[in-house]
Amino acid sequence: MPAPTQITPATKRELKAIGGKLKRARLLRRLPMDVVAERAGTTRPTLQRIEAGDPNVRAATYLMVMQALGLLKNLELTDPLDTELSNEHLPVRVRGK
Repeated sequence: MPAPTQITPATKRELKAIGGKLKRARLLRRLPMDVVAERAGTTRPTLQRIEAGDPNVRAATYLMVMQALGLLKNLELTDPLDTELSNEHLPVRVRGK
């Protein structure tokens, strides 16, 4: 059994922010929790945990809720170092020493 991962305070804050945004998106769309949970293939209690920012819910379930709300197409991971210049020198493989 793998050792439990320690969740940093910054990660907890981000998950709470994501959960809050998902709840707001659901409310703006006037969708009940039961409908979103069914569309996401999960349960209402799990959706409540997601909206509260629970770090113990699988990332895939967060993404399924985003898809159920029509938000998945907007998912973009930002990297401040990701520029065309840096992509030119991107290594094919990175190995430990």
